[in-house]
Amino acid sequence: FAGLFLLIVLGAAGLRLADLGLRPMHHDEANQALKFGALLEKGEYRYDKADHHGPSLYYLSLPFAHASGANTLAALSEKTLRLVPAFFGIGTILFLLLFIPLIGKEAVLWSALGLAVSPVMVYFSRFYIQETLLLFFLVGFIVALWRYKRRPSWAWAVAAGFFAGMMYADRKSVV
Repeated sequence: FAGLFLLIVLGAAGLRLADLGLRPMHHDEANQALKFGALLEKGEYRYDKADHHGPSLYYLSLPFAHASGANTLAALSEKTLRLVPAFFGIGTILFLLLFIPLIGKEAVLWSALGLAVSPVMVYFSRFYIQETLLLFFLVGFIVALWRYKRRPSWAWAVAAGFFAGMMYADRKSVV
């Protein structure tokens, strides 16, 4: 099981990480990059409930930017920014391990394979947009809630609250 799961995760990583900087940014990605640039350069973030998602993508991009040595928007590359959703897309697959007691190893392997090669999952995990993070937080919330229901503990309750809060922070307000 471990070997097959690892192969699936490595395959998913290969699909999500290959040539991330090859194509120009989509207009929505560029818009997100500009919002992140203001946070990176000036430490400013202002939520616009009429037109944008919340701050999770931008704040979670900071470690990636700092690790790349970029301190300005101009110093960032498409690859650096797209690593963020790619990382969370791979993380969503890893969350499936926590479902083994519920659905079993075989179902987890098939689910991981489906997420790893799904054209939609691969496509959106390679775009600097919030949706991949939202899915990651949703799966984290579901697993934490299920684990809490199965064996209540403060750790699973806190995890469920954290992931619910991150989903809320990631959402786009409908005005």
